[in-house]
This record gives sequence, structure tokens and C-alpha cells, in this order.
Amino acid sequence: MKKDRLITILGPTASGKTDLAVYLARELGSSVISGDAFQIYRHMDIGTAKVTEKEARGVRHYLVDELEPSEPYSAADFQEKAKKIIHQENEAGRIPILCGGTGLYIQGLLEGYSFLPKGKGRPYFEKVWEEKGKEGLEALLREKGEQQIPPDAQRMIRKLELLESGEKGKKPLKSDSLLYDGPVIGIAMDRTVLYDRINKRVHLMIEAGLLEEVRQLLASGLSEKNQSLKGIGYKEMIPVAEGKLTLEEGEALIQKNTRHFAKRQLTWYRRMPYIHWVERGPSEEDIWYREIKAYVISYFGGENKDGR
Repeated sequence: MKKDRLITILGPTASGKTDLAVYLARELGSSVISGDAFQIYRHMDIGTAKVTEKEARGVRHYLVDELEPSEPYSAADFQEKAKKIIHQENEAGRIPILCGGTGLYIQGLLEGYSFLPKGKGRPYFEKVWEEKGKEGLEALLREKGEQQIPPDAQRMIRKLELLESGEKGKKPLKSDSLLYDGPVIGIAMDRTVLYDRINKRVHLMIEAGLLEEVRQLLASGLSEKNQSLKGIGYKEMIPVAEGKLTLEEGEALIQKNTRHFAKRQLTWYRRMPYIHWVERGPSEEDIWYREIKAYVISYFGGENKDGR
């Protein structure tokens, strides 16, 4: 059976994934699928670094602004939605571009993880968290023989989901064993440069009104218990909105947590040996873009726009 084709762009936060995806989509006459756990929520634009209408430059973006912040969204939900979109785009003669940094979502899609049936698994683990806190989740992990316990509840829940679905410990697949035919491109850059980009982006988010965005979400009835507000940038701003931290303290905390998140992303990607890493150096951006475009076209045997 012929595989659907897909171009995947991943990398740590603030590495420039979105701009590259838009460039390739415009050059290849394609669309972008967000592989982010939070950009799917409406009213959450600043903290998720969601692509703006100007930045999108007319390129269709899927799985962005499709759910209310009160609705649940999981790796299984993403996999189900993304599969349909990828097939639809292929049927229309386009090779979609998956772009994001949520490792579990992207790896689960590319390698075909068998997640638990909808309605089981995550709701149970979230209930344990609500009733027994992180200690309850840690106890479940230790019952399953886990020695390395993630530091936060969301990662504990994700790990429990993987354990329940039988995916934990699965050997990474080779590129020719993936569900989709296409390159998986990873953006790499000097760690110092990346951290500087992260710090500057967080500062711009604060200047753009992240605190007010969080206040509006809280005013709508959401709380720190909602999955949508567990994302970095939102959970740190809640105590600022409540007067427990200053804005400057909140900004510094987001910067620190985002840097740590970027480090965890890179650790996760090591589980995906089929990634073709491209170093983002000091060269002109348009030259870097053209080099990646040439690589993508050569991957598909020289085909260009619209798969021709």
C-alpha cells in the first residue's frame, strides 16, 4: 500500500520552525499542520506563539484555533485528526508540512503509536492527579517499575499513557518504517543562541500582553486545573495575575522553564534517529531556506510544486 507523503519540521522552541514551514508551504504549494499541544486552542495566541495572519502569508494552517480552552486535547486526539488531514491533502495532490515541537504528538503520529481508546487512560490519570496529587501519579509509575519520574504532573500522565498503551520501551523505527513517506527535518542551533532567542521571545510576549491574555482566560472561568493553562507561559502568569508574583518574576520564570523545556525537547528527539538535522548557523536566512527546499525536493526525486 502506497504511503501518504508528509514533510515534518521539528526542533526546540524558538528555533524558527514556523517561518521555515510557511516558506516551504508557499514554495511547494502546500499547507501546514500544527504539531503543538496548545495552538489548537482559541483565545490563546500570545503564549503559544501562534502564527499570525501576517506570518501565515496565505498558507492554510490546520489544528490551530479549533478548540475552546475548556476542551481536552491529547496525543491520541492529535493523531486521529492529523491522519485525516494528511490523507485529504495527499488526495488533493499536496504534501502537507507537519510543524511542531511536542515530541510525543509527532513521534506518535510518525511511528503509529497505538494510544488507549478515547475516554480511557488520561481521564483516569487526571482524576488520580486531582484526588491524590503528584504523589498519586508517582505511585502509579513506581508500580509499573519506573525509576525515572518526570518532575511535573503532565509529563507523568503522558508517561503513564505510554506505559498503558505498550509504547514505552519500544525501539525507535528506521525512516523506511515510518507511516509516512517524507523527510523529518530537525532544526539545530548553538545552545547559547537558542537560549538568547527564547529569552527575547518571552520578553516580546510580555510586551504583547500575555498577562492580559491570561487574565481574560481566567475571567472566562478557566483555572490552573484546565489542561490548556498548564502550558509554559500560562501557568507562570497565573500567580502574577493573582498578585503572588511580580510581572518581572513571572517573565524570568517563563524564560527559565522554556529553556528547560527546550532541553527536554532535544532529549526526546534523540529517540528519533531518522531525523535529518540541519544546523541553523550565521548564514543568510534565505540561503538556509533554499538549501532545505533543495533537500526536500531531492528527497521526493526532484518533484516540485503540487507534487509534480
